[in-house]
Amino acid sequence: MPVEEGDIRQITDNSARDRLVNYSPDSKWLAFISDRSGREELYVVAVDGAGEAQKLTDIDALKFGYNWSPDSKEIAFTASDSKLRKVNVASKQVAELDSSNYGNISTPEWSPDGKWLAYSKSDASRTTDIYLLASSAEEKQPHKVTFDSYDERTPRFAPDGRKLFFIRSDSIGGGGGGGGFGNASVQIYSVGLERLERDPDDPEERAEAESPPAPGEGGDAAATPRRPMNRPPHETKMDWTGLKHRTRQVTRMPFAISSYTVAPDSRTIVFVTSEPSATASVPVVYSIQEDGKRLTRVAAGGPPTGEGEGGGGFGFGGGISGLGISRDGRTLFYFERNEIFSTPLPSSAASAAAASGAGQRPTEGARKRITFNVRVKINRPAEWAEMFGDAWRTMKYRFYDPAMHGKDWDAAKAKYEPLVRDVGDRQELLNIINEMIGELNASHTGSAPPPAGRATGAVSTGNLGLELAPDSAAGRYRVTYVYEDGPADKDWVKVKVGDYLIAIGGKQVKAGDEYWQLLNDRLNRKVEVTFNNKPAEDGAWKTRLETINSNAYSTLRYERRVKERRQKVNELSQGRVGYIHIRAMDPPSLRKFEKEIREFRGKDAMIIDERWNGGGNIEQELLGILVQREYQVWVPRGTEASGRPFAGYFGPKVVLQNWRSASNAEMFPAGFRALGLGKVVGTPTMGAVIGTGSYSLIDGSTVRTPGVGVYLADAKRTNMENYGVQPDIRVDNSPEDNLAGRDRQLETAVEELIKQLGAGKRNIASKEEKYPGFILAFRGGTCPASFV
Repeated sequence: MPVEEGDIRQITDNSARDRLVNYSPDSKWLAFISDRSGREELYVVAVDGAGEAQKLTDIDALKFGYNWSPDSKEIAFTASDSKLRKVNVASKQVAELDSSNYGNISTPEWSPDGKWLAYSKSDASRTTDIYLLASSAEEKQPHKVTFDSYDERTPRFAPDGRKLFFIRSDSIGGGGGGGGFGNASVQIYSVGLERLERDPDDPEERAEAESPPAPGEGGDAAATPRRPMNRPPHETKMDWTGLKHRTRQVTRMPFAISSYTVAPDSRTIVFVTSEPSATASVPVVYSIQEDGKRLTRVAAGGPPTGEGEGGGGFGFGGGISGLGISRDGRTLFYFERNEIFSTPLPSSAASAAAASGAGQRPTEGARKRITFNVRVKINRPAEWAEMFGDAWRTMKYRFYDPAMHGKDWDAAKAKYEPLVRDVGDRQELLNIINEMIGELNASHTGSAPPPAGRATGAVSTGNLGLELAPDSAAGRYRVTYVYEDGPADKDWVKVKVGDYLIAIGGKQVKAGDEYWQLLNDRLNRKVEVTFNNKPAEDGAWKTRLETINSNAYSTLRYERRVKERRQKVNELSQGRVGYIHIRAMDPPSLRKFEKEIREFRGKDAMIIDERWNGGGNIEQELLGILVQREYQVWVPRGTEASGRPFAGYFGPKVVLQNWRSASNAEMFPAGFRALGLGKVVGTPTMGAVIGTGSYSLIDGSTVRTPGVGVYLADAKRTNMENYGVQPDIRVDNSPEDNLAGRDRQLETAVEELIKQLGAGKRNIASKEEKYPGFILAFRGGTCPASFV
């Protein structure tokens, strides 16, 4: 497809899924991955579409990332069997280069001289490092070029071959936690591959090393004259011993960097990060020089379009991807959602420096959307057949158990594939796929249609933030509850429990009326509501409320339930037992847990309730807090004692679970008991414990891909899938209990903790008299410097 004007050319035309297209460096070939043979293989085809596509590989594994060698003769690629290989385009000979026992290998990058491959892989510590390996396949041992215990990934060679850039995250998750890169500093680093003869930070020596541009070269910071075609690229002379002290940080951005590329001048790096805006974080593109100077904003993307937008991770710069720089270094191309944009790269280094010296910020260039119209003819039956095969294949290679839970997966395909010929629409196809996947008897599975925003004409019903009950005698609705922090919980609204709803939007509301329709399709953000302390119009007052959506209303109801249970625990224990509920295993719930552990750390005992928790991935962080033990007590003069660590909790604890505690909310109570932290009360958990992901089919439908098994650390290595964590004290809340508002499980948890407290277990010290020696020592001399 031309950038400006010209004809669009279709290169392939079949019912297969052809993806990850990549030009060869000599512009003669297109490489791509296709499933036209019945499984994913690597293909090449002439750029003009002449001739049949040639299959290069025949390997029983999914094909992941790949890259051409600089001479266009070889392609290095990775696959789902965690191996790195290369294939010769002419001979189709495949050579295995490296493998990993700890996960997949990243997409390999060729050095400009074609002699080295750079990639990242994990080791026994489950953190990733960058490696260099000779592309000749003569050396079997790769060279590790990063020396930090943090995660390093995404290596990129400078076009002159003298440096290797990479991304480092300073998060140590030990196999993944709730935060991921969310709270980490994710920045770009570089490592010099050759021995330095001059100090790169000394402006005097740098001026001598850099020759002035030749006449007519232009002045763009990212632009340099292209190397003559007959001149070989610079041969990198590796200096392995000096790699560590030549590693330096390039960026220092306040938010994580998601992707980057290196300009042809080898000195300019263009990267994507995110910045907060009024309503959401937006992706932003910057450029920076290799020495960390001349940071320039290049372009900004838009915020999420709203409800139903496909994933994108806007908090992590995910709205912009696929960075590519033109060969003259003047133009940046990138994807944003389903569109392609171009924007000019910053002006000359001299201009940027002058603007900086004058106190001006270089302005970002105007981006341009590259427009084109393509009509694609889709053979639905053929597409559905391909989607079925793709779904079957992704489960074959991505399901955590290679034995497929004892099922013959080839036989499952043979059983269900004939049904695809008779499907009439996508949903029927997905039903068949789900029937097939259901043979695995596994959780965290299933296929679903593409996510969609709210349909045209759909109705959004607002909520007033209060509960109403019909009063048949009065003929009106009576206010029975006002939600704390809801839209009705405002001084000027003046409504309280016992008041009556008279009208909404000027329309009378009687008991039994379907008043919700008056909260649909409002003309304005706020709605006029009339209340009175009696079921009549005289003396009524009008107020304006900004209604909330169903999600916000659900949160208010949730907070009400937590508050009521906390009050009940306080009443039953006479204030001795604290209560915390974990709504989900996600970062917001983790932050709330940390806050409430500090808030209730003075309680003698604690109930941690994770009933109705559907999972996530924060059990490591939760248990890391709870496993702490008190090792010191601080008593500053004139104050109460406080235990160390301050963020811990050291008294007796129990966990509440039920049949709707699922996934990571099952791993938590299992770990709680295994670590000896206390007893578990309630009913067995769901038994749905697999680490899962998602894979997109050709039409945007998705297939969940549970790829990580979770096992107990017992002698049998018990699989937690279809297991269900058994409680130490089993208690069921009957339907009669629920109707009566009784929580028998909660009552039992309080009884158990009171029993433990009666046996002499204590939380932290709160009286100075218990630590007289410590207090005298603290008061009798100066505080050590390390204590300040």
